Amino acid sequence: MHSEKIRKIYNNLTEETDSTDEIYGHLKKQILELLGEDEKRMDASEYGYYRDRLFQIASMAEESGFVRGFRYAFRLFLECMKE
Repeated sequence: MHSEKIRKIYNNLTEETDSTDEIYGHLKKQILELLGEDEKRMDASEYGYYRDRLFQIASMAEESGFVRGFRYAFRLFLECMKE
């Protein structure tokens, strides 16, 4: 299926970037701010679990957004080629 090919492209691209990436840094900051007060209410193990889960969810959403954006961009490209 086309989605799997696009996901492979996404994974190849993300392997080339590191944790100093500006977008990743912004995302990390937002997640940690979101968890701000929770860190004080939870023990370290529980906080770590939820922090890691949020990063996993964000990563899955980012991948899905890439696939969707890639499809939209390709459709737009095809529409432009018709003109």
